[in-house]
Amino acid sequence: MINLPKKKEPISKKVAKLKRELEVLERELNHLIEIQWVYAKRMLKFGVAAWVFGLSLFFSAIIISDVTLLSKTPAISISLIILAAAAPIFITAALIRKFAGKIRRLERVRRMMLTKYEKAILKRAGEILMRVE
Repeated sequence: MINLPKKKEPISKKVAKLKRELEVLERELNHLIEIQWVYAKRMLKFGVAAWVFGLSLFFSAIIISDVTLLSKTPAISISLIILAAAAPIFITAALIRKFAGKIRRLERVRRMMLTKYEKAILKRAGEILMRVE
């Protein structure tokens, strides 16, 4: 297999390609930022609803089986039930942190692409100026 030297891509094509990639990245970044808070609100609502449902199910099971079990329940189990309310918040925070990490990564890529785009534009402008002179 013979490796032929690659033709240099014209700067105007490079600029157009970078511009398209930059636009795609911008759209994805804007979409992520928009859905981040919607996602967080939904997760918190679901977490609170799940906790309320679980708590009501727990107390109804105790009431159905025997009300005296509530007084016999160790204090640690009641505090664990109360701490279970924090679980949905922790899960939501972890997932939002994941979103935020992805957004930060995309913003770094965007800054890098903007720098490349600016360099390509300046190089193109330099070529045009050289032709004019």
